[in-house]
Amino acid sequence: MRGRGLPDGEPLDLYADGDRWTTDPVAAAELVAEGWLLPGLVDAHTHPGAADPGQPLDEQLLRKDLRRHVASGVTMIRSPGLAGDPPGWFGRDEDVPRAVHAGPWIAQHGQFFDGWARRADHAELPALAAAQAERTGWAKLIGDWRHDGEPIPVAVLAAVVAAVHAVGGRVAVHAQQGAGSAAAVAARVDSLEHGMGLDPALLAQMAAQGTALTPTLTVITGSLEQVASRPAGPGKDWYVGAMGNEKPHEISLPLKFLGASSTVLCFCQCA
Repeated sequence: MRGRGLPDGEPLDLYADGDRWTTDPVAAAELVAEGWLLPGLVDAHTHPGAADPGQPLDEQLLRKDLRRHVASGVTMIRSPGLAGDPPGWFGRDEDVPRAVHAGPWIAQHGQFFDGWARRADHAELPALAAAQAERTGWAKLIGDWRHDGEPIPVAVLAAVVAAVHAVGGRVAVHAQQGAGSAAAVAARVDSLEHGMGLDPALLAQMAAQGTALTPTLTVITGSLEQVASRPAGPGKDWYVGAMGNEKPHEISLPLKFLGASSTVLCFCQCA
């Protein structure tokens, strides 16, 4: 394919090489189309393959969800948490995006959704996360839950990070509280998911140590009106109060943001 690559508009030749595009010439390649060339989008936080929390992974729904991504221009996804281990075609078949994933979620006892969470004692979390990351490259931990779930202690998260990094993997942590977000940053996780209540003063530390932020703001702000209409209570106070830290901030830091639609499912329990 030949055209002008967006957003810069520079002339560009792209060659199909298996299931990938490359600018390196491919022998015997034929020009099949010309026009504007737009890079594929990446969705860095999506949970395809299950209609409701706690349900098992549905292969038919999984493929349908992934085809919806492709129809939206998404050619690569990251699934930090799935309802089960995906089938062999996940991320490989021609009609679905390339993909990386963290397998099923890992959580403390009493947190996250029944049927999905692989719950473990604090002492068991590092080995469990390392085994997952060794298989798939990522491990996803539920760092806290709702307004009243105790965050995983910093020392435990740090041990998880060390164990996962030792096998060449990365750690993503779900955080819905300021304390949970702070613990994830202090433990130097690779990516902070949601980051509700995150103190903006921690952004410089995140930038310095390479912790990426996946804010999923579309989902979080999309629930705000519904939560705000509820009777007063600790759940409402927590959710609405956390949104005070979601206001725009001017950032002149090399902070990594991972773009995420969470259009399929995003499990940030509201109350």
